[in-house]
Amino acid sequence: MTWDGKLRAPNYDKLDWTDREKYMSLLIKACNLKSSYHVCDVGTGTGKVAEELAKYCSEVTGIDTSEEMLEIARKKRNKSNISYENIDAEKISYQNNSYDAVVSRMAFHHIDNQNKAIKECVRVLRPGKKFVISEGVPPPGARHFYTEMFKLKEKRRTYTIDDLVELLQYGGLIGIEIKIHKISSVSISNWLINSGLPKEKCDKIYNMHLDCEDYIKKAYNMEIVSGDIIMDWTTAIVSGVKRH
Repeated sequence: MTWDGKLRAPNYDKLDWTDREKYMSLLIKACNLKSSYHVCDVGTGTGKVAEELAKYCSEVTGIDTSEEMLEIARKKRNKSNISYENIDAEKISYQNNSYDAVVSRMAFHHIDNQNKAIKECVRVLRPGKKFVISEGVPPPGARHFYTEMFKLKEKRRTYTIDDLVELLQYGGLIGIEIKIHKISSVSISNWLINSGLPKEKCDKIYNMHLDCEDYIKKAYNMEIVSGDIIMDWTTAIVSGVKRH
């Protein structure tokens, strides 16, 4: 992964979007969990998704390559039915058919080889069970802005809904389902201040939003409120089932 945990970990839990209840609820619902399930959370970060999953299933394993993130998860979200391990999504060290669900929220865009990762996620998933991925996607007409803006922030992949569907199909998953969810009224100041980026880079990204064309602002429902940029982010929750 290209995730820089040392920079991001200290303030990650202060990011507003990570705690949005509706978004989390839709993600959990897509998993079709049962109380007996053992679930793998890929790119668990500070364990926010793992903690929520643990309310509905028997056991959760959260994996990530950032030891800094995992340290926070172990301290703050240490329920008895959650374990955390430093494991790369491209090389998951578990046996075939180990999990009743595999979930990944906002992690795959950091993974170097997404094809290896999806194959690994499917390999450890039991037949007939679901893999669920969620990623931010650019709103219609704003892909170029989205891609160029994120180039200033980090090395990462831009996904569209079609890209996510193709990824799951590459993994051999069937019964693809798509749910689009808008995270409304996201504070760009909150996002940047807690990003771990230097001020100069934050200012460039902030000004890029201020200076973007009107059709981009409209696509994001962007407005200035009390000196902050407020906008709607579009996310996709895409799931597929492993063949029997």
